[in-house]
Amino acid sequence: MSPAVMLELVTKEKLRRKASASLYEFVKQSWHVVEPGIPFVPSWHIEQICEHLEAVSAGEITRLLINIPPRHSKSTIVSVMWPMWEWLTTPQQKFLCASYSGNLSIRDNLKARRLIQSPWYQERWGHMFELAGDQNAKQRFENDKTGYRLATSVGGTATGEGGSRLILDDPHGAQDAQSDAMRESALEWFDMVWSTRLNNPKSDAMVTIMQRLHERDISGHIIEDIKGWEHICIPAEWDGIKRKTVLGNYDPRTKMGELICPERFGEEEVTKLKQLLGVYGTSGQLQQNPSPIEGGILKTKNFQLWPADSGLPQFEYILQSYDTAFTEKTTGDPTACTVYAVFTQKGVRNVMLVDAWDEHLSYPDLRARVIKDWGTEYGDGGKTKDNPYARSRKPDRIIVEAKASGQSLLQDLRLAKVPAIGYNPSNADKVSRAHQAAPTLELGILWIPESRKNRGHPVSWAQAFMKQLEKFPVAEHDDYVDTFTQAIIYLKNDGWFELPQAKDHDEPKLKQRERVNPYAA
Repeated sequence: MSPAVMLELVTKEKLRRKASASLYEFVKQSWHVVEPGIPFVPSWHIEQICEHLEAVSAGEITRLLINIPPRHSKSTIVSVMWPMWEWLTTPQQKFLCASYSGNLSIRDNLKARRLIQSPWYQERWGHMFELAGDQNAKQRFENDKTGYRLATSVGGTATGEGGSRLILDDPHGAQDAQSDAMRESALEWFDMVWSTRLNNPKSDAMVTIMQRLHERDISGHIIEDIKGWEHICIPAEWDGIKRKTVLGNYDPRTKMGELICPERFGEEEVTKLKQLLGVYGTSGQLQQNPSPIEGGILKTKNFQLWPADSGLPQFEYILQSYDTAFTEKTTGDPTACTVYAVFTQKGVRNVMLVDAWDEHLSYPDLRARVIKDWGTEYGDGGKTKDNPYARSRKPDRIIVEAKASGQSLLQDLRLAKVPAIGYNPSNADKVSRAHQAAPTLELGILWIPESRKNRGHPVSWAQAFMKQLEKFPVAEHDDYVDTFTQAIIYLKNDGWFELPQAKDHDEPKLKQRERVNPYAA
Protein backbone atom coordinates (compact mmCIF):
# COMPACT_ATOMS: atom_id res chain seq x y z
CA MET A 1 0.00 0.00 0.00
CA SER A 2 1.42 3.33 -1.03
CA PRO A 3 2.05 6.08 1.55
CA ALA A 4 -0.55 8.29 -0.16
CA VAL A 5 -3.25 5.64 0.11
CA MET A 6 -2.23 4.91 3.71
CA LEU A 7 -2.45 8.60 4.56
CA GLU A 8 -5.91 8.84 2.99
CA LEU A 9 -7.16 5.88 4.99
CA VAL A 10 -5.73 7.25 8.25
CA THR A 11 -7.30 10.66 7.58
CA LYS A 12 -10.68 9.10 6.77
CA GLU A 13 -10.57 7.02 9.95
CA LYS A 14 -9.72 10.08 12.05
CA LEU A 15 -12.69 11.95 10.56
CA ARG A 16 -14.94 8.93 11.18
CA ARG A 17 -13.94 8.79 14.83
CA LYS A 18 -14.42 12.54 15.24
CA ALA A 19 -17.92 12.29 13.75
CA SER A 20 -18.73 9.33 16.01
CA ALA A 21 -17.64 11.27 19.10
CA SER A 22 -19.09 14.71 18.22
CA LEU A 23 -22.55 15.49 16.91
CA TYR A 24 -21.34 18.85 15.59
CA GLU A 25 -18.59 17.10 13.65
CA PHE A 26 -21.15 14.59 12.35
CA VAL A 27 -23.39 17.48 11.21
CA LYS A 28 -20.49 19.13 9.37
CA GLN A 29 -19.37 15.95 7.64
CA SER A 30 -22.85 14.70 6.70
CA TRP A 31 -24.19 18.07 5.56
CA HIS A 32 -23.43 17.44 1.89
CA VAL A 33 -25.46 14.22 2.07
CA VAL A 34 -28.56 15.70 3.69
CA GLU A 35 -28.43 19.13 2.00
CA PRO A 36 -26.65 18.58 -1.33
CA GLY A 37 -25.68 21.76 -3.14
CA ILE A 38 -26.05 23.91 -0.03
CA PRO A 39 -22.73 24.73 1.67
CA PHE A 40 -22.39 24.20 5.39
CA VAL A 41 -21.92 27.49 7.26
CA PRO A 42 -20.38 27.03 10.74
CA SER A 43 -22.23 28.87 13.50
CA TRP A 44 -22.29 28.98 17.27
CA HIS A 45 -26.01 28.20 17.35
CA ILE A 46 -25.43 24.86 15.61
CA GLU A 47 -22.65 24.06 18.08
CA GLN A 48 -24.89 24.88 21.05
CA ILE A 49 -27.81 22.84 19.77
CA CYS A 50 -25.45 19.90 19.17
CA GLU A 51 -23.86 20.23 22.61
CA HIS A 52 -27.26 20.13 24.31
CA LEU A 53 -28.41 17.18 22.22
CA GLU A 54 -25.22 15.36 23.19
CA ALA A 55 -26.18 16.01 26.82
CA VAL A 56 -29.55 14.42 26.10
CA SER A 57 -27.80 11.39 24.58
CA ALA A 58 -25.59 11.15 27.67
CA GLY A 59 -28.58 11.27 30.03
CA GLU A 60 -27.58 14.65 31.51
CA ILE A 61 -30.74 16.31 30.13
CA THR A 62 -34.08 14.50 29.77
CA ARG A 63 -36.33 17.46 28.90
CA LEU A 64 -35.07 20.03 26.37
CA LEU A 65 -36.99 22.94 24.83
CA ILE A 66 -35.39 24.90 21.98
CA ASN A 67 -36.92 28.13 20.62
CA ILE A 68 -35.24 29.42 17.49
CA PRO A 69 -36.41 31.35 14.40
CA PRO A 70 -37.26 29.58 11.15
CA ARG A 71 -34.58 29.21 8.44
CA HIS A 72 -31.86 28.09 10.86
CA SER A 73 -31.72 24.35 10.01
CA LYS A 74 -33.36 23.21 13.22
CA SER A 75 -35.22 20.30 11.60
CA THR A 76 -32.13 19.13 9.71
CA ILE A 77 -30.05 18.99 12.87
CA VAL A 78 -32.56 17.82 15.48
CA SER A 79 -34.98 15.63 13.53
CA VAL A 80 -32.71 14.21 10.80
CA MET A 81 -29.07 14.12 11.90
CA TRP A 82 -29.22 13.66 15.67
CA PRO A 83 -31.21 10.38 15.63
CA MET A 84 -28.91 8.85 13.04
CA TRP A 85 -25.86 9.99 15.03
CA GLU A 86 -27.23 8.37 18.20
CA TRP A 87 -27.63 5.10 16.36
CA LEU A 88 -23.85 4.99 15.90
CA THR A 89 -23.46 4.09 19.57
CA THR A 90 -26.97 3.09 20.68
CA PRO A 91 -28.83 1.70 17.67
CA GLN A 92 -31.55 0.41 19.98
CA GLN A 93 -32.88 3.96 20.53
CA LYS A 94 -36.52 4.34 19.50
CA PHE A 95 -37.36 7.75 18.04
CA LEU A 96 -40.93 9.01 17.88
CA CYS A 97 -41.00 12.23 15.83
CA ALA A 98 -44.00 14.52 15.40
CA SER A 99 -44.87 17.80 13.73
CA TYR A 100 -48.09 19.75 13.16
CA SER A 101 -48.07 18.31 9.63
CA GLY A 102 -47.73 14.63 8.84
CA ASN A 103 -46.09 15.55 5.53
CA LEU A 104 -43.31 17.44 7.32
CA SER A 105 -42.69 14.50 9.65
CA ILE A 106 -42.51 12.09 6.73
CA ARG A 107 -40.20 14.48 4.86
CA ASP A 108 -37.68 14.31 7.69
CA ASN A 109 -38.16 10.56 8.04
CA LEU A 110 -37.19 10.15 4.39
CA LYS A 111 -34.16 12.42 4.85
CA ALA A 112 -33.00 10.38 7.84
CA ARG A 113 -33.42 7.09 5.97
CA ARG A 114 -31.56 8.43 2.91
CA LEU A 115 -28.73 9.51 5.20
CA ILE A 116 -28.40 5.96 6.58
CA GLN A 117 -28.55 4.42 3.12
CA SER A 118 -26.04 6.85 1.62
CA PRO A 119 -22.63 5.48 0.56
CA TRP A 120 -21.01 8.05 2.90
CA TYR A 121 -22.80 6.62 5.97
CA GLN A 122 -22.58 2.97 4.93
CA GLU A 123 -18.85 3.16 4.25
CA ARG A 124 -18.18 4.44 7.76
CA TRP A 125 -20.81 2.74 9.93
CA GLY A 126 -22.59 0.20 7.76
CA HIS A 127 -21.25 -2.60 9.97
CA MET A 128 -23.00 -1.18 13.07
CA PHE A 129 -26.54 -2.18 12.08
CA GLU A 130 -28.79 -2.87 9.10
CA LEU A 131 -32.24 -1.59 8.24
CA ALA A 132 -34.95 -4.19 8.69
CA GLY A 133 -36.44 -5.04 5.30
CA ASP A 134 -39.98 -5.63 6.64
CA GLN A 135 -40.11 -2.24 8.41
CA ASN A 136 -38.65 0.21 5.92
CA ALA A 137 -41.45 2.56 4.89
CA LYS A 138 -41.87 6.31 4.55
CA GLN A 139 -43.52 6.68 7.96
CA ARG A 140 -41.49 4.10 9.85
CA PHE A 141 -38.17 2.31 9.50
CA GLU A 142 -36.37 -0.01 11.92
CA ASN A 143 -32.90 -1.45 12.29
CA ASP A 144 -31.89 -4.96 13.26
CA LYS A 145 -30.98 -3.79 16.80
CA THR A 146 -34.66 -3.01 17.64
CA GLY A 147 -34.27 0.73 17.11
CA TYR A 148 -36.76 2.63 14.97
CA ARG A 149 -37.72 6.09 13.77
CA LEU A 150 -41.45 6.72 13.49
CA ALA A 151 -43.04 9.83 11.97
CA THR A 152 -46.43 11.10 13.09
CA SER A 153 -48.34 14.34 13.49
CA VAL A 154 -49.95 16.25 16.33
CA GLY A 155 -53.13 14.30 16.97
CA GLY A 156 -51.99 11.47 14.70
CA THR A 157 -52.95 7.85 15.31
CA ALA A 158 -49.31 6.69 15.32
CA THR A 159 -48.86 8.22 18.76
CA GLY A 160 -50.19 4.97 20.18
CA GLU A 161 -46.54 3.89 19.90
CA GLY A 162 -43.87 4.58 22.49
CA GLY A 163 -40.29 5.71 22.27
CA SER A 164 -37.09 6.41 24.18
CA ARG A 165 -36.66 9.72 22.34
CA LEU A 166 -39.64 11.98 21.63
CA ILE A 167 -38.87 14.77 19.15
CA LEU A 168 -41.60 17.38 18.70
CA ASP A 169 -40.59 19.65 15.82
CA ASP A 170 -42.93 22.61 15.17
CA PRO A 171 -46.09 21.31 16.87
CA HIS A 172 -48.18 24.28 15.68
CA GLY A 173 -48.78 25.63 12.19
CA ALA A 174 -48.21 29.38 12.09
CA GLN A 175 -51.92 30.13 11.55
CA ASP A 176 -53.26 27.24 13.63
CA ALA A 177 -51.55 28.67 16.71
CA GLN A 178 -53.68 31.82 16.46
CA SER A 179 -56.88 29.79 16.72
CA ASP A 180 -57.86 29.24 20.35
CA ALA A 181 -59.60 25.97 19.54
CA MET A 182 -56.75 24.46 17.50
CA ARG A 183 -54.08 25.64 19.94
CA GLU A 184 -55.91 24.23 22.93
CA SER A 185 -56.42 20.97 21.05
CA ALA A 186 -52.64 20.74 20.50
CA LEU A 187 -51.98 21.44 24.19
CA GLU A 188 -54.45 18.75 25.23
CA TRP A 189 -52.76 16.28 22.84
CA PHE A 190 -49.35 17.21 24.31
CA ASP A 191 -50.53 16.60 27.89
CA MET A 192 -52.78 13.59 27.39
CA VAL A 193 -51.03 11.72 24.59
CA TRP A 194 -47.52 12.86 23.70
CA SER A 195 -46.26 13.18 27.27
CA THR A 196 -47.31 9.59 28.02
CA ARG A 197 -45.35 7.99 25.14
CA LEU A 198 -41.95 7.64 26.83
CA ASN A 199 -41.02 4.00 27.42
CA ASN A 200 -39.13 4.94 30.59
CA PRO A 201 -40.16 8.42 31.85
CA LYS A 202 -37.22 8.56 34.28
CA SER A 203 -34.38 8.00 31.83
CA ASP A 204 -35.84 8.60 28.36
CA ALA A 205 -35.93 12.08 26.85
CA MET A 206 -38.26 14.59 25.23
CA VAL A 207 -36.99 17.33 22.89
CA THR A 208 -39.29 20.07 21.63
CA ILE A 209 -37.98 22.53 19.06
CA MET A 210 -40.11 25.31 17.61
CA GLN A 211 -40.54 28.97 16.86
CA ARG A 212 -42.78 30.87 19.28
CA LEU A 213 -46.21 31.59 17.84
CA HIS A 214 -48.42 32.53 20.78
CA GLU A 215 -48.13 33.15 24.50
CA ARG A 216 -50.14 29.96 25.08
CA ASP A 217 -48.43 27.73 22.53
CA ILE A 218 -46.78 24.48 23.64
CA SER A 219 -43.56 26.31 24.53
CA GLY A 220 -45.51 28.73 26.72
CA HIS A 221 -47.28 25.78 28.33
CA ILE A 222 -43.95 24.08 29.10
CA ILE A 223 -42.37 27.27 30.48
CA GLU A 224 -45.31 28.53 32.54
CA ASP A 225 -47.21 25.39 33.56
CA ILE A 226 -45.03 22.29 33.35
CA LYS A 227 -41.60 23.77 34.14
CA GLY A 228 -38.45 21.79 34.85
CA TRP A 229 -37.24 21.75 31.23
CA GLU A 230 -33.85 23.01 30.07
CA HIS A 231 -34.66 25.93 27.79
CA ILE A 232 -32.58 27.31 24.91
CA CYS A 233 -34.05 30.56 23.61
CA ILE A 234 -32.28 32.13 20.61
CA PRO A 235 -33.86 35.34 19.25
CA ALA A 236 -33.01 36.34 15.67
CA GLU A 237 -31.64 39.68 16.92
CA TRP A 238 -29.97 39.67 20.31
CA ASP A 239 -32.20 41.40 22.87
CA GLY A 240 -29.57 41.99 25.54
CA ILE A 241 -30.72 39.12 27.79
CA LYS A 242 -28.05 36.70 29.00
CA ARG A 243 -29.49 33.20 29.14
CA LYS A 244 -28.08 29.90 30.36
CA THR A 245 -28.93 26.26 30.89
CA VAL A 246 -27.40 23.55 33.05
CA LEU A 247 -24.49 23.59 30.59
CA GLY A 248 -23.87 27.31 31.13
CA ASN A 249 -24.23 30.39 28.93
CA TYR A 250 -25.04 29.45 25.35
CA ASP A 251 -25.50 32.75 23.46
CA PRO A 252 -22.16 34.50 22.84
CA ARG A 253 -23.59 37.68 21.33
CA THR A 254 -22.80 41.01 22.99
CA LYS A 255 -24.31 43.71 20.74
CA MET A 256 -27.99 44.62 20.67
CA GLY A 257 -29.56 43.51 17.41
CA GLU A 258 -26.69 41.15 16.55
CA LEU A 259 -27.88 38.34 14.27
CA ILE A 260 -27.48 34.60 14.85
CA CYS A 261 -25.56 33.75 11.70
CA PRO A 262 -25.23 36.79 9.39
CA GLU A 263 -23.05 34.82 6.97
CA ARG A 264 -26.02 32.60 6.14
CA PHE A 265 -29.01 34.67 7.19
CA GLY A 266 -28.12 38.33 7.11
CA GLU A 267 -29.77 41.72 7.45
CA GLU A 268 -31.50 41.55 4.06
CA GLU A 269 -33.05 38.15 4.73
CA VAL A 270 -34.18 39.13 8.24
CA THR A 271 -35.75 42.34 6.88
CA LYS A 272 -37.72 40.34 4.32
CA LEU A 273 -38.90 37.98 7.04
CA LYS A 274 -40.03 40.93 9.18
CA GLN A 275 -42.10 42.22 6.28
CA LEU A 276 -43.52 38.77 5.71
CA LEU A 277 -44.40 38.14 9.36
CA GLY A 278 -45.52 41.57 10.53
CA VAL A 279 -45.02 43.03 14.01
CA TYR A 280 -46.70 40.22 15.94
CA GLY A 281 -45.08 37.46 13.89
CA THR A 282 -41.67 39.11 14.18
CA SER A 283 -42.00 39.31 17.95
CA GLY A 284 -42.91 35.64 18.23
CA GLN A 285 -41.34 33.75 15.34
CA LEU A 286 -38.13 35.80 15.14
CA GLN A 287 -37.61 37.14 18.65
CA GLN A 288 -39.26 34.22 20.52
CA ASN A 289 -41.37 36.66 22.53
CA PRO A 290 -44.98 36.48 21.25
CA SER A 291 -46.13 39.64 23.03
CA PRO A 292 -45.13 42.67 20.96
CA ILE A 293 -44.52 45.80 23.00
CA GLU A 294 -46.78 47.85 20.71
CA GLY A 295 -49.78 45.58 21.39
CA GLY A 296 -52.70 45.01 19.02
CA ILE A 297 -52.80 43.02 15.80
CA LEU A 298 -53.85 45.41 13.02
CA LYS A 299 -51.58 48.48 13.00
CA THR A 300 -53.68 51.19 11.36
CA LYS A 301 -50.69 53.56 11.36
CA ASN A 302 -49.44 51.53 8.41
CA PHE A 303 -52.28 52.70 6.17
CA GLN A 304 -51.01 55.28 3.68
CA LEU A 305 -53.02 58.45 2.99
CA TRP A 306 -53.77 59.14 -0.65
CA PRO A 307 -53.42 62.94 -1.03
CA ALA A 308 -56.76 64.72 -1.42
CA ASP A 309 -55.33 66.95 -4.16
CA SER A 310 -54.20 64.00 -6.27
CA GLY A 311 -56.50 62.28 -8.68
CA LEU A 312 -57.25 58.64 -7.91
CA PRO A 313 -55.12 56.12 -9.82
CA GLN A 314 -56.43 53.82 -12.53
CA PHE A 315 -58.04 50.89 -10.74
CA GLU A 316 -57.39 47.41 -12.13
CA TYR A 317 -59.74 45.38 -9.95
CA ILE A 318 -62.56 46.21 -7.49
CA LEU A 319 -63.56 43.90 -4.64
CA GLN A 320 -66.60 44.43 -2.41
CA SER A 321 -66.42 42.54 0.90
CA TYR A 322 -69.47 41.89 3.11
CA ASP A 323 -70.03 40.65 6.64
CA THR A 324 -73.78 40.12 6.94
CA ALA A 325 -76.27 40.20 9.80
CA PHE A 326 -80.01 40.10 9.12
CA THR A 327 -81.52 42.26 11.81
CA GLU A 328 -82.74 45.80 12.35
CA LYS A 329 -81.95 45.59 16.07
CA THR A 330 -79.05 47.80 17.12
CA THR A 331 -77.66 45.54 19.85
CA GLY A 332 -75.74 43.06 17.70
CA ASP A 333 -73.17 43.48 14.94
CA PRO A 334 -74.52 45.33 11.90
CA THR A 335 -73.95 44.33 8.30
CA ALA A 336 -70.71 45.87 7.08
CA CYS A 337 -69.26 46.46 3.64
CA THR A 338 -65.80 47.60 2.63
CA VAL A 339 -64.61 48.08 -0.94
CA TYR A 340 -61.02 47.67 -2.16
CA ALA A 341 -59.45 48.85 -5.40
CA VAL A 342 -56.24 47.34 -6.74
CA PHE A 343 -53.84 49.61 -8.62
CA THR A 344 -50.19 49.63 -9.61
CA GLN A 345 -47.76 52.27 -8.39
CA LYS A 346 -44.06 52.27 -9.28
CA GLY A 347 -44.36 48.69 -10.49
CA VAL A 348 -45.89 47.43 -7.23
CA ARG A 349 -49.49 46.37 -6.67
CA ASN A 350 -51.28 48.49 -4.06
CA VAL A 351 -54.80 48.44 -2.62
CA MET A 352 -57.02 51.39 -1.69
CA LEU A 353 -60.08 51.38 0.56
CA VAL A 354 -62.66 53.27 -1.50
CA ASP A 355 -65.82 52.78 0.57
CA ALA A 356 -66.91 51.55 3.99
CA TRP A 357 -70.32 51.44 5.64
CA ASP A 358 -72.16 49.46 8.29
CA GLU A 359 -75.86 49.40 9.07
CA HIS A 360 -78.50 47.26 10.75
CA LEU A 361 -80.65 46.02 7.85
CA SER A 362 -83.44 43.53 7.37
CA TYR A 363 -82.77 40.89 4.74
CA PRO A 364 -84.89 42.50 1.95
CA ASP A 365 -83.17 45.85 2.52
CA LEU A 366 -79.74 44.22 2.60
CA ARG A 367 -80.34 42.34 -0.65
CA ALA A 368 -81.50 45.53 -2.37
CA ARG A 369 -78.52 47.50 -1.01
CA VAL A 370 -75.95 44.95 -2.20
CA ILE A 371 -77.45 44.76 -5.71
CA LYS A 372 -77.58 48.56 -5.89
CA ASP A 373 -73.96 48.97 -4.72
CA TRP A 374 -72.79 46.39 -7.24
CA GLY A 375 -73.61 48.94 -9.94
CA THR A 376 -71.46 51.65 -8.32
CA GLU A 377 -68.50 53.02 -10.28
CA TYR A 378 -65.39 53.70 -8.21
CA GLY A 379 -62.71 56.25 -9.00
CA ASP A 380 -62.74 59.75 -10.47
CA GLY A 381 -61.39 58.50 -13.77
CA GLY A 382 -57.85 59.10 -12.62
CA LYS A 383 -57.26 61.29 -15.64
CA THR A 384 -53.89 63.00 -15.51
CA LYS A 385 -51.45 64.39 -18.03
CA ASP A 386 -49.61 61.07 -17.98
CA ASN A 387 -52.79 58.94 -18.04
CA PRO A 388 -55.51 60.82 -20.02
CA TYR A 389 -57.53 57.67 -20.84
CA ALA A 390 -58.12 56.46 -17.28
CA ARG A 391 -61.72 55.73 -16.31
CA SER A 392 -63.78 54.62 -13.33
CA ARG A 393 -64.51 50.95 -12.71
CA LYS A 394 -67.42 48.83 -11.49
CA PRO A 395 -66.87 45.98 -9.02
CA ASP A 396 -65.33 42.80 -10.42
CA ARG A 397 -66.17 40.56 -7.49
CA ILE A 398 -68.23 40.42 -4.30
CA ILE A 399 -67.22 38.18 -1.41
CA VAL A 400 -69.55 37.30 1.45
CA GLU A 401 -68.53 35.27 4.46
CA ALA A 402 -70.19 31.89 3.91
CA LYS A 403 -71.77 31.66 7.35
CA ALA A 404 -75.44 30.95 7.94
CA SER A 405 -76.57 34.55 7.45
CA GLY A 406 -74.59 34.86 4.23
CA GLN A 407 -75.82 31.74 2.40
CA SER A 408 -79.24 33.15 1.49
CA LEU A 409 -77.67 36.33 0.19
CA LEU A 410 -75.18 34.40 -1.92
CA GLN A 411 -77.97 32.36 -3.52
CA ASP A 412 -80.04 35.45 -4.34
CA LEU A 413 -77.04 37.35 -5.72
CA ARG A 414 -76.18 34.49 -8.06
CA LEU A 415 -79.79 34.40 -9.29
CA ALA A 416 -79.46 38.13 -9.96
CA LYS A 417 -76.29 37.46 -12.05
CA VAL A 418 -74.08 39.24 -9.51
CA PRO A 419 -70.51 37.77 -9.38
CA ALA A 420 -70.58 36.83 -5.70
CA ILE A 421 -68.60 34.10 -4.00
CA GLY A 422 -68.59 32.79 -0.47
CA TYR A 423 -65.54 33.20 1.74
CA ASN A 424 -64.94 30.12 3.87
CA PRO A 425 -62.49 30.78 6.72
CA SER A 426 -62.34 27.04 7.47
CA ASN A 427 -60.87 26.58 10.97
CA ALA A 428 -59.41 30.08 11.13
CA ASP A 429 -61.20 32.22 13.72
CA LYS A 430 -61.35 36.03 13.70
CA VAL A 431 -58.06 36.50 15.52
CA SER A 432 -56.28 33.99 13.29
CA ARG A 433 -57.53 35.80 10.18
CA ALA A 434 -56.36 39.13 11.58
CA HIS A 435 -52.86 37.69 12.02
CA GLN A 436 -52.94 36.48 8.41
CA ALA A 437 -53.87 39.95 7.15
CA ALA A 438 -51.56 41.98 9.42
CA PRO A 439 -48.28 41.44 7.49
CA THR A 440 -49.86 42.84 4.30
CA LEU A 441 -51.01 45.94 6.17
CA GLU A 442 -47.50 46.44 7.51
CA LEU A 443 -46.00 46.44 4.00
CA GLY A 444 -47.31 49.96 3.44
CA ILE A 445 -49.21 49.10 0.27
CA LEU A 446 -52.72 49.77 1.66
CA TRP A 447 -54.21 53.24 1.19
CA ILE A 448 -57.10 55.34 2.46
CA PRO A 449 -58.12 58.65 0.81
CA GLU A 450 -57.18 61.80 2.70
CA SER A 451 -59.93 64.07 4.00
CA ARG A 452 -60.27 67.35 2.10
CA LYS A 453 -61.56 69.18 5.19
CA ASN A 454 -59.20 67.67 7.74
CA ARG A 455 -55.86 67.32 5.96
CA GLY A 456 -53.52 64.65 7.28
CA HIS A 457 -56.44 62.43 8.35
CA PRO A 458 -58.55 59.77 6.59
CA VAL A 459 -61.89 60.67 5.01
CA SER A 460 -64.74 60.75 7.50
CA TRP A 461 -66.47 57.58 6.21
CA ALA A 462 -63.31 55.55 7.00
CA GLN A 463 -62.88 56.68 10.60
CA ALA A 464 -65.22 54.11 12.20
CA PHE A 465 -63.46 51.41 10.16
CA MET A 466 -60.06 52.59 11.42
CA LYS A 467 -61.16 52.73 15.07
CA GLN A 468 -62.56 49.21 14.97
CA LEU A 469 -59.35 47.80 13.49
CA GLU A 470 -57.30 49.61 16.14
CA LYS A 471 -59.32 48.18 19.03
CA PHE A 472 -59.65 44.63 17.72
CA PRO A 473 -59.96 42.09 19.32
CA VAL A 474 -61.42 43.97 22.29
CA ALA A 475 -63.78 46.26 20.34
CA GLU A 476 -67.55 45.98 20.88
CA HIS A 477 -68.07 45.10 17.20
CA ASP A 478 -65.84 43.39 14.66
CA ASP A 479 -67.88 43.52 11.45
CA TYR A 480 -65.44 45.87 9.68
CA VAL A 481 -62.54 43.68 10.77
CA ASP A 482 -64.14 40.63 9.19
CA THR A 483 -64.66 42.41 5.87
CA PHE A 484 -61.07 43.66 5.90
CA THR A 485 -59.32 40.39 6.77
CA GLN A 486 -61.32 38.26 4.34
CA ALA A 487 -60.70 40.77 1.53
CA ILE A 488 -56.94 40.99 2.11
CA ILE A 489 -56.58 37.22 2.43
CA TYR A 490 -58.65 36.73 -0.74
CA LEU A 491 -56.61 39.25 -2.75
CA LYS A 492 -53.33 37.74 -1.56
CA ASN A 493 -54.40 34.16 -2.23
CA ASP A 494 -55.78 35.17 -5.63
CA GLY A 495 -52.37 36.48 -6.65
CA TRP A 496 -53.00 40.24 -6.76
CA PHE A 497 -49.99 40.84 -4.58
CA GLU A 498 -47.59 38.70 -2.60
CA LEU A 499 -45.49 39.03 0.51
CA PRO A 500 -41.68 39.04 0.31
CA GLN A 501 -40.23 35.54 0.37
CA ALA A 502 -37.11 34.47 2.21
CA LYS A 503 -35.20 31.47 0.86
CA ASP A 504 -35.27 28.47 3.17
CA HIS A 505 -34.00 25.00 2.36
CA ASP A 506 -35.34 23.75 5.67
CA GLU A 507 -39.00 23.94 4.63
CA PRO A 508 -40.94 22.68 1.58
CA LYS A 509 -41.29 25.14 -1.29
CA LEU A 510 -44.72 26.05 -2.61
CA LYS A 511 -45.36 27.10 -6.18
CA GLN A 512 -47.47 30.20 -6.70
CA ARG A 513 -49.47 30.72 -9.85
CA GLU A 514 -49.34 34.06 -11.60
CA ARG A 515 -52.59 36.01 -11.41
CA VAL A 516 -54.25 36.95 -14.70
CA ASN A 517 -57.12 39.41 -14.45
CA PRO A 518 -60.09 37.89 -16.30
CA TYR A 519 -61.96 41.19 -16.07
CA ALA A 520 -59.25 43.38 -17.59
CA ALA A 521 -60.66 46.02 -19.89
